Amino acid sequence: MKLGDLEVIPVNDGEGKLPSTYLPKVDWERHQDVLDEEGNFDVNLACFLVKSGDRNVLIDAGLGPVTFPPFRAGDLPKNLAANGVSPEDVDLILITHLHLDHIGWLVQDGKPFFPNATIRFGEKDLDQFIRAEKPDDFAKPAVEALDAAGRIQTIDGDGEVAPGISVLNTPGHTLGHVSVVASSGTQRAFMLGDAVTCPVQLEDAEWTAMSDIDPDLAVRSRARLYQELEGAETIAAASHFPELKFGRVLFGEGKRYFQLGRGA
Repeated sequence: MKLGDLEVIPVNDGEGKLPSTYLPKVDWERHQDVLDEEGNFDVNLACFLVKSGDRNVLIDAGLGPVTFPPFRAGDLPKNLAANGVSPEDVDLILITHLHLDHIGWLVQDGKPFFPNATIRFGEKDLDQFIRAEKPDDFAKPAVEALDAAGRIQTIDGDGEVAPGISVLNTPGHTLGHVSVVASSGTQRAFMLGDAVTCPVQLEDAEWTAMSDIDPDLAVRSRARLYQELEGAETIAAASHFPELKFGRVLFGEGKRYFQLGRGA
């Protein structure tokens, strides 16, 4: 997908399902079309490749080559290769947050899988995942290996991190969660990470996810995002949306909704 001088390409690592109870506040009576017969909704493990000139920026790094029911993963390297990009070609990786399904490919066999990439994520995620009394079993060894290799630069605040690419702090799902914005002129594409898990949440900022560490803060972050997403030239996608397409947030009949549109 072209965005002015940028190219934004969804590169999936896999897919799975989540139960409707994962979003306990959603009015599922209005969204039965999203659920299967067992009351689950489909999710992807999407990452996004942004090409800017000869620079390759990857947003999130999937779940990796692990078995983690109900998800099937491991597709990121081949999907990057299908777009002409090897692990060595990736210059920068922006991690929206340190949950395992977003950092799975960062380290393999104790070494950085993307040997030339700088890894950036929200500084406050270190407090939650690494510096906590009980560190995260998956994130801690990955971060330690990357830190030992000198690959980490944390993010503290909003702003541009590469030409045409900015981050917006959207904490609540995790303490340091960030969303990513690719922009060219007046065109903007938001990659929301897990600030929004399912498109139905775009109707109501109060519809939290079970894994939001601070639900009230997550609500405030979504409300901020929804203001940013207004506008005819703004499109958005999120890590777990069921189709690898960007869409627009539209308004009608007194409510906000998501309309799928542009794809890879």
